[in-house]
Amino acid sequence: MLSTLRLIIKRHITSFTALLFVLAICHCKPAMAEENQNMAANGTNEEQAATFEQAQYPDVTNHHLERGGDGRPSISLYYPAFGNDKVDAAMAAFAESQAADYEDDVREFDKPGEEKPDSYDMWDMNGIFTLARPNPDVVSVTFNIYSYSGGAHGNLFIRCLNYDLRTGAELGLNALFESPEKALALLAELTNKKLRQDLGDDVEEEMLQSGTAPEPANFANLSLRPDGLVVEFQPYQVGPWSIGPQHVTVSLAELADAGPKPEIWPAKAQTRDAQAKYEEAIKEYFEEVAKYK
Repeated sequence: MLSTLRLIIKRHITSFTALLFVLAICHCKPAMAEENQNMAANGTNEEQAATFEQAQYPDVTNHHLERGGDGRPSISLYYPAFGNDKVDAAMAAFAESQAADYEDDVREFDKPGEEKPDSYDMWDMNGIFTLARPNPDVVSVTFNIYSYSGGAHGNLFIRCLNYDLRTGAELGLNALFESPEKALALLAELTNKKLRQDLGDDVEEEMLQSGTAPEPANFANLSLRPDGLVVEFQPYQVGPWSIGPQHVTVSLAELADAGPKPEIWPAKAQTRDAQAKYEEAIKEYFEEVAKYK
């Protein structure tokens, strides 16, 4: 992590976005610990210095999309493969789309004879992912993608993609909860309350209210964990650039009224079964007691 910070400071000394990128990565360390915190150690020191470090997870293949260089803005973007054709194709397509979008942004400055901005030699895109699993058959991939193409600072883009490895299906709110409408309402209420507490005097009321309104777009980035989920908010979504990206952890207990689906959170299903057995035992007990009255 320190080597990543040194690299960022060296290359983008005037960009606060780089610090936001590090903070976003640091926030994801608990998810990394669920799998494996060992960093990949492939390539030379020079090669490692050119990219952010990407964690290696058990039974996951890391792919590395690299483009540019030779005087043009470089792209370094890691994405995973799980051995499921449908999911792996979706991961590759996402990485390709991000690279293509960045190339479109900078293409006008690559024209022969065009004078390039003074900051052109610092332009690049760097992306890594972290991985969490609410159960062994469901993967939750969070991409943190930093890009710079001039201006006072770069951009940080966060994207969570959740897939069921049994079916290859992408998982949205409908697949996660018996009542997605209730889940949306609970997420809006809980994240607003927790962010208000966390941000304190930094709260920008209009931005917070807008960014946590019960709308699907506001909760499109959910990182699924065994005991709940983490809501990822983009920079500018719930506050000004200065506060950076925000992350709110929400437990299954807090989402109980929305009916978290047991095929996603089997630990929750086991809790439900235990509670049902307990209630049945209590009922039988009182039925037996009633016989002797």
